[in-house]
Amino acid sequence: MTVICEECGKIYHVDPYKIETYKNKNIKVRCGECNHVTKLSNLIDVSSTPVASYVGEPEPEPDLLQPEESDSSPPGMPEELKAASSRQITGSERRKGWIGLRGKMFFLFFLIPIILMAVSGGFSQWQLNILVDEITDESTVLLTEAGEALLLQKARDIAFQAEIYLRGNPELERTDFAYDPAFNYIAVQAVGSTGYTTLIEEPSEQDGSTFWTIWAHPNPNLVGMSDMNAVRASIGPHFDSFYDLLMSAMGGKEITGEYRWPDPDGVVREKFMAVVPINVGGARYVIMATSNIEEFEQRTDSLRESAQLMTTQTLYVNLGIFLGAIFVIGLCIIVYGYRLTRKIQYLTDVADRISVGDMEAEIEIRSKDEIGSLADAISRMQDSLRFSIERLRRRRR
Repeated sequence: MTVICEECGKIYHVDPYKIETYKNKNIKVRCGECNHVTKLSNLIDVSSTPVASYVGEPEPEPDLLQPEESDSSPPGMPEELKAASSRQITGSERRKGWIGLRGKMFFLFFLIPIILMAVSGGFSQWQLNILVDEITDESTVLLTEAGEALLLQKARDIAFQAEIYLRGNPELERTDFAYDPAFNYIAVQAVGSTGYTTLIEEPSEQDGSTFWTIWAHPNPNLVGMSDMNAVRASIGPHFDSFYDLLMSAMGGKEITGEYRWPDPDGVVREKFMAVVPINVGGARYVIMATSNIEEFEQRTDSLRESAQLMTTQTLYVNLGIFLGAIFVIGLCIIVYGYRLTRKIQYLTDVADRISVGDMEAEIEIRSKDEIGSLADAISRMQDSLRFSIERLRRRRR
């Protein structure tokens, strides 16, 4: 409840909840400035919204006034009314919560967007890395399959050419295959940078032999060799997979498969084998084409490196954009938030001064936004209060 002194215009705030028990009773208050007595019996309204407190000296009936020097309140004043909070509102007093407007702006317009941007950017980068890995892995598989298909086709072409040559030269003995330049040129060819082709004779099914005899090979020292035990000794534990793959070509079958083989540099590498049969004069020969699998995969290494470089560059660009966004958004919130809260703080101080009777407080905000509209509203309220006080003063005179 707000009470304005009818004599001097001083404004007081009376807490109606503290005087609820005195409803419909004659209660009078004395102005602390001019000692004018105002009757409150018809002014009490406990349902109105209370303002913080009041400054003044409420008292009961006038004939009971017996002021004492030891008490600022007149004798006979109800104890409940004396206990009411009485203080004058100043501009330094604020109603604050645990987080201010700047904190809310920081949380809503800076922290939450930054978290969302970080989550979105991290998820996008993660998806990009997965996509790059899948593309390069799939490319490796496709190129490996393509290389194996080319190796098989190479073996077929050489087998076809070797069969034509042998049919056209029936007098050529198998012991002379490696020494006939034309036939050796056909049977022994390079495949890529690590592969080659060789001509091998199948074991004879009639005598139950299990020996594969080499009749054309890039290494002349291996020509005529049929001792599989020597091969076993040279490749050690990897012999069984190689020999099983070779034996699966028995009977004029066309086969493909992978095996492991120690190269002269001591490194055991994965290799691919394609075996295509040649049937000439009852003898069974095969053209075996072999090459390192890593040779097929090398073609995707550059692709993988380029993709990884691109993902790394993308990560740095996204990180730079993210840090730039943090700086720009943070700067905007700091500058705009400071200006906004400073204006609100200023209007709060002006409103507090007006609430304690300072009708000369000036409002210097001229912005053309909602803050400016609030300043205009407070200015109109100030003018209205000033006119009301002047009207009361003239009426008393």
